[in-house]
Amino acid sequence: MQNNPTYSISHTKIRTFVQVPIYGDPNAVDAAVRACLANEGFHPTKHTEMGRDEVVWKKGTGLASAMKFMKLLYQPNLLVITAWISSGLGPVGLFDMSLDGGYAFVPKKSCMKSVERVAQAAQSVPPMMQQNYVPQPPQQ
Repeated sequence: MQNNPTYSISHTKIRTFVQVPIYGDPNAVDAAVRACLANEGFHPTKHTEMGRDEVVWKKGTGLASAMKFMKLLYQPNLLVITAWISSGLGPVGLFDMSLDGGYAFVPKKSCMKSVERVAQAAQSVPPMMQQNYVPQPPQQ
């Protein structure tokens, strides 16, 4: 769970933030990321945080192990993945934890591997070709 040279990772007490530079077509990047999340067993769901509803990607119910969450934020040439695990059952999470630290090591490690696969999927989209328009000289 250390910083990869192609993206950076930081942690707060309850969230892990991964900043992934992206250079491909944003729609193609989003499609690749969504496909990767679906392959990893995540599905989109509504999550309320600080009184605000957001769409996040969730895996698990909390029954066998902690629920895993990822939130995607696209900025110009950057994908920010916010990831965390939550103990509890179903929609009732008791407390959230970043993917750093030793407590609940197995689900944290599993979620971090999924985050790394998503980052790789985002960066696997080929860069967009720069299309500079150069006016042609008038024909005589």
